[in-house]
Amino acid sequence: MQIAPWPDYNGKVITEGDLLCHPSGEIGRVIYIANNPDVQDQWKVDYGDNTPSRLCDQVGIKGQATVLRSAGS
Repeated sequence: MQIAPWPDYNGKVITEGDLLCHPSGEIGRVIYIANNPDVQDQWKVDYGDNTPSRLCDQVGIKGQATVLRSAGS
């Protein structure tokens, strides 16, 4: 299981497969794409709409996503 280079909005470690939740209630699953050379494009969040978003954009001040459920638990 891969560990993301960024923590969630609250500072918790994010791992591949974790579920993230935004203050709006929107939930997405963290995915890791190893064959992408850009670290920002290796880590995405899949919201089920076939357009994964960059993880780094989801955990900052605008997205404020936090780990809802860890894949390891």
